[in-house]
Amino acid sequence: MDDSLTASAKRTYYESKPIPITPSVHWWQIDNGNFRAKNYDAEIEVPFIVDNPPKRDETARPKQASVNNKLNLNDYPKPTEYINVDDPSDKKDSSKLKGLEALDPEWDPVANGTEYVGEQLKVSMGHYLDIRVKTGYGLQTSFVEVYGHNLEGEVKMHVKYDIQIWIKWRGYIDDEKEPNPEPIEACSIEFLLEGDGASQKGSQIQPSPSGSISSDSGEFDVVQGIPSSEYLRADAQSEEYLYEQDFVQKKGKTVFNNVNASKEFTLTWTTSKTDSKGNVTYTDHEETVTKKVAVNGIERPFSYWEIIKYNVWKLTHSEFTNYALPGEFLRIDAMTNVTADGKHIDNVEDHVFPPECPEIELPSETIDGGDSKPDVPDIEDEAKAAAEGEIGENEVENDRAEFKGSVIMDDARTTTDGPTPSDVPAPGMIQMSATGLLIDPLKTNYWQSPSTGKVFYETVFSLDGSASAKEFPFDVNVVTVHTPVVIYSRASDDKEHDQRTNPPLRSRPPNPDTDRHAFILDRPFTVSLPTKGQHRNIPGYGDRDFSKYIKEKQVKFPFDVYTATKQGFYPANTWISVPVDIETVEFFMPVWVPEGQYTVDFRAFAINALNGGDYGGSEHHANVTIPNGQYFVPPAGNQSAAHVAVDNIKVDVVGRLYDFRVTDITDYNWQSVFRTSDGVTPNGAAYWVGLNGIDGAPRGNSSLYTLPVRHGSHPEGYSNVAVKTGYSFRFDLKTKGNMFANNDALRIKPTFYFVNKDGTGRKEIDLYYHDDTNKFVKIGSDQDRTYRDIKLNEPARNVPQNELISNADYYYRHADQFGLTNVISGYYPASYSRKYIKHFSKEDISTGPYGWQILNWKLRTYIGPKENQVPSNTMVPPKDIVARQQSWYGEYSLPTKVYAVAKNTKIESAGLIERLNENHPMFLKDGYIIVNFNIESIQNGDVNNPYLQYINGYYMNQWYDMEGFKRSFVDNYGYSFNLRDGDVMFYHGDASSNDDFAPSVTH
Repeated sequence: MDDSLTASAKRTYYESKPIPITPSVHWWQIDNGNFRAKNYDAEIEVPFIVDNPPKRDETARPKQASVNNKLNLNDYPKPTEYINVDDPSDKKDSSKLKGLEALDPEWDPVANGTEYVGEQLKVSMGHYLDIRVKTGYGLQTSFVEVYGHNLEGEVKMHVKYDIQIWIKWRGYIDDEKEPNPEPIEACSIEFLLEGDGASQKGSQIQPSPSGSISSDSGEFDVVQGIPSSEYLRADAQSEEYLYEQDFVQKKGKTVFNNVNASKEFTLTWTTSKTDSKGNVTYTDHEETVTKKVAVNGIERPFSYWEIIKYNVWKLTHSEFTNYALPGEFLRIDAMTNVTADGKHIDNVEDHVFPPECPEIELPSETIDGGDSKPDVPDIEDEAKAAAEGEIGENEVENDRAEFKGSVIMDDARTTTDGPTPSDVPAPGMIQMSATGLLIDPLKTNYWQSPSTGKVFYETVFSLDGSASAKEFPFDVNVVTVHTPVVIYSRASDDKEHDQRTNPPLRSRPPNPDTDRHAFILDRPFTVSLPTKGQHRNIPGYGDRDFSKYIKEKQVKFPFDVYTATKQGFYPANTWISVPVDIETVEFFMPVWVPEGQYTVDFRAFAINALNGGDYGGSEHHANVTIPNGQYFVPPAGNQSAAHVAVDNIKVDVVGRLYDFRVTDITDYNWQSVFRTSDGVTPNGAAYWVGLNGIDGAPRGNSSLYTLPVRHGSHPEGYSNVAVKTGYSFRFDLKTKGNMFANNDALRIKPTFYFVNKDGTGRKEIDLYYHDDTNKFVKIGSDQDRTYRDIKLNEPARNVPQNELISNADYYYRHADQFGLTNVISGYYPASYSRKYIKHFSKEDISTGPYGWQILNWKLRTYIGPKENQVPSNTMVPPKDIVARQQSWYGEYSLPTKVYAVAKNTKIESAGLIERLNENHPMFLKDGYIIVNFNIESIQNGDVNNPYLQYINGYYMNQWYDMEGFKRSFVDNYGYSFNLRDGDVMFYHGDASSNDDFAPSVTH
């Protein structure tokens, strides 16, 4: 070792020229117009500014704001050439340098202030750049694009600002000096690793994510059903971060060899010399000797911690897919702040820093050898002991590990043992939620649409670069999109005006699904399309109002209808839209709609119904069946549900029988009431059933001109004047509906009563008369065969000319229906009309005997609307509509000589008859004979099943209920008379037309 050379190290630094790096600040505009940018700590949000406020357009920029970030400069390119700071001609490649670190960051002098405002630059840990920079409105952008639109159609902008920064890098080289020319003894230090000590391992690389999609309001169970147009929320959770940690303690020792030790010895001794004379002389001797030894085997222990593996990932976001989500996809960013860093060195020499080898000088010593030169003693033990005391402890440095801003493995230099590191703490759960997720209102129904979920982790730090991004799936519940639609339709049932003899009976309470409703001609009716009703018994559905999910309601009538005001007209089988917020709509039934049975259809469209075809399927009352394999609706296929609710109501269109009135009486005492002074021309006077019209509204006539015609009815004040038997009274009445054919008719069945002159003793009676061959013929019996012949068109009846013209026109156009084909063959329409008015309408028409009367088609006129009074597209030819409303003309009288007896009185034997005379006490005379009419309509010649009743309808009585017949009166003498519905005429029981004519005048 005495020949060892000493050496020392020299460190030379190299620096690069400044190089640029260009990070960017990205601003993303969200739905409300604000901009968001990633901040190092969290997102930052600022309002927008536009060039032309307040309009939001593509000039929108974020308000200026500062954004913090921490850049890992190792992610950016480094320079390849470095220059010796002391010798510019000496250049090195980066691969030749150690300890590369960044320094001297500077803002670009041109861009700063125009494209951004730099506020802070700082290098930490050699390769992190802490930066704070201001960007926004007023500063020059690097990139601008429209990346989307919000629900209102406003643009959403993506704005980028590039940041120019200049960075220098520095490294070094350690050079060995040339050996000293003088050889010196060298001390050496040997590093001996003795194996691994403790270890700290830990990891969590498999998270436990979970998530769900639910109703944002909490009102719905989305697995069972949630309507389109409602809002979802999505929730996910997972560990904030994942990690792998393997820290190992390295143990060993340093061994110091060739530690130079020296000791100076002063040797003293005395020698003697005897000369020839015997004299002794003494000589003292002294010599200085330096003893040098090399001490070996001095040991110093050490331990330090080394990173074997250190990987950290942070949760970045979760993703959901489901049909119901906007765009069928959702990303929810995780708000995490996870940072990590680490430094690892393999060489033990970079972890262990032994003390310097000492040059040991032992204390000098003088040795007296007496009379001889002493030997220099061995100093090895002393030298070793001195070396043990002189050499200090090792200093050590661990590897370095940081987590979330805290040092968990400290690389601070310590003595002998590196500090024990901490473990990465177990991660907590991070919640990720998104609310207000609109289900597109147009999305069709989908039963249990599948969902997927994933969480994503990105690498925060990987010591060896082995870590890469990770993603993990998690289960998410299905979502059923089911937009409810209901239609529990209703319709008015106008049974208060239903005059049918045998109408279908209604339920109690009414059941719109089974009852047949009555719609009356020429009257209003209503239909109801409620948006409320029973749907599925699941959360948010049930029995409630579903109007928010209904885009359209419609009703279709298989017959023509008017709007309530008659300002609008809808032809038969037209779908009529009803505003969703209106439940009940009134329509008006045209008089020309054919009577009969019909089905009114209703439907309601969900907001997500298709625009054509079957509209996505339909279901009765409500679309409660899901899945409904009856329909194939993309994208759900047969896992969908109907999108339209339908309903129907059975209705009967029913006509009317009304406006009975007496228009003339042939009794001379009454001619002045109905005729002008010439005694022939009608003056328009009439006696009506009551004071009201067809539907109960006041008609405008006075109570004097109401039925029955009786004593006291004469307007000239004849208090005791009724009508004498033998005189006829003329009457007319009206119908609406299917009463225009040749086998349609009205039937009148008279009933007779007798009442005393003081109003008492009213009772039903039988009437008898004599004909040419029989005595005492009972009215209504088989012998009652004295038939009445009357004319339609005679002056006293005063049939309006336009009615006769309408008849002639209709008969001409439909001659085959009335057996008139041969009759009209010789006429043009106009000439036939003249012939009809002058001749055909004046023919005698037989109406029947006293016991019954039939008014047939020849005593009927057509009084309906004319062609120019109705729409052109009616279900009935417009020219024929005139026939859908009719007037009927009739006439009746009692025989001149009539015999009144109590009902069911027997007048049977001829002998008895021969003995009878008009003064027999069984005959009722001192009072009034009341003629009472029961009036009913006959359709299609079916006399056994009369259709409409004037008085005896199952549900209503037109005579009393509507037209207001008074069921009693007090005459001018103060007598009270009770009346019955159908009472038409009071005849004198004791006066006849014979009183006005010679006996030769017949009945």
